[in-house]
Order: sequence, then structure tokens, then C-alpha cells
Amino acid sequence: MSEEQNRLVGAVIKMSALPDADKVSIRGKFYAEVHTRVQIFRETYGDDGKIISTIHVADDTRVMAETSISVFVDGSWRVIANDFAEEYRASGPVNKTSAVENCLTSSIGRALSACGLSGGNYASFDEVSHAINDKAEAPVAKPESKPKPKSKPKVKPKVEPKPESKTKDIEDYSVGETSEISTKEGAENLVSFMLQMATEFAETPEQLKEFYRKNKAVIDGIDRDWNEQYEQLRQGFSKLKNTF
Repeated sequence: MSEEQNRLVGAVIKMSALPDADKVSIRGKFYAEVHTRVQIFRETYGDDGKIISTIHVADDTRVMAETSISVFVDGSWRVIANDFAEEYRASGPVNKTSAVENCLTSSIGRALSACGLSGGNYASFDEVSHAINDKAEAPVAKPESKPKPKSKPKVKPKVEPKPESKTKDIEDYSVGETSEISTKEGAENLVSFMLQMATEFAETPEQLKEFYRKNKAVIDGIDRDWNEQYEQLRQGFSKLKNTF
């Protein structure tokens, strides 16, 4: 095995051995943050490693980025992995203001995972926290309009009773236990994720209170450690409450 292969294998082993205490938990699964993956890559390669990102699309609707991972071997640079990420500006409060940064972070995390620095889950915490259950779908092209047929006598349709709405299970909207958030970015992503979950679940003030009670332990942790992000969460709950 060459020295270069030894270095990469060593980085992969180090990432795989990362304890869950250094990751973030979402719904019982542990995810490594992107900055952790970058740190291990830099510790292994130093100046012999490059992380190069390119933005292919950045318009009013979406952002698409590509990241390549290169290492210096035998006097030249060699690409060892690359991957893409895509974000829509209408998807969540983070993308409304920071879609480019969000997309770049996701593409860097995915590219590092492509060369083995994933720690067990290909996606990173940063990617999962804003994408799970609420990532915007690509806009669907509108069908071409067809000429309207000649009008026919209107027949009053038979009124069918509305089906009863299905009761949402709060367990499906529980963030679950999370390990300690170590960065401001991680706290902001977690707040964004919780607001999206609350918006999807709560259709009445009572349901919003139920969501708050179910996730109180996580909310208290944000309040304790991240005052600015807790204020964002509080304001988000207040705005949601005013929509009822």
C-alpha cells in the first residue's frame, strides 16, 4: 500500500472511530457535522489537500454547487472525490437568506463522504437537519393551456361529506434526543429544522403547545447554550401562533 493510500485509510479509520458524543443525533441516528469532517481531512493532509467548490447555479429560485477533493501525489494534484448539492430558496428560513452558504456546506460534506470521511452516515448533520421531511421539490412545469371546450349545461354536483382529517401523531414530529450542539451553525440548523417541523404539524394553538411540550428538553437546551438561536426559535413560534 502506498504512502498516499495509507494516509487516506488512516483518515477514514479516524472518522469511523469518531464517538457519538462528537456527533449530533436526529431521530436516533448520529451525524457528523461538516466542520468535523473538514478538520479530520486537514489534520491528515495539511497543505497536501484541497477542497474546491464551484457554484453552477445561483438564481432567484435555486442554488447548485459542486465540490472536488484533491490531494498532492507524486508532484501533481489528483482528484479523489467530488459530489453535488442543490437547494431551493423557498425551502425554510435558512435558505431564504443563506441558500448559497447552505448549498456549499452540503456539497463539501458530501464530497468528503465520497472519499470515506462520513463516520457511518453519508449525509452530514448540516444536510439532514434542514432537508429531512421539508426540502423543497423542484418546480413542476405548468402544462400548456388547451382551448376551452364549448360550454355545456351546468349540472350541480352531488355534495359528498368531507372526509374526516387524519390525526397527526406527535411522535412523528418529535426531534428526539440530540447530543450537545458545539457550533453556532449547528444550533441555527437545529432551530430551522424545529420550526419546519412545527409548521408542518401545528394547525391549531393546541397542537403548537403539544409540539412545544414534546420537544421541551431540546428547546431548553437551546435556551441554555444558545441565547441568540433560542430567540429566533421563540420568534418563529410566535409568528406561527399568529397565523391560526
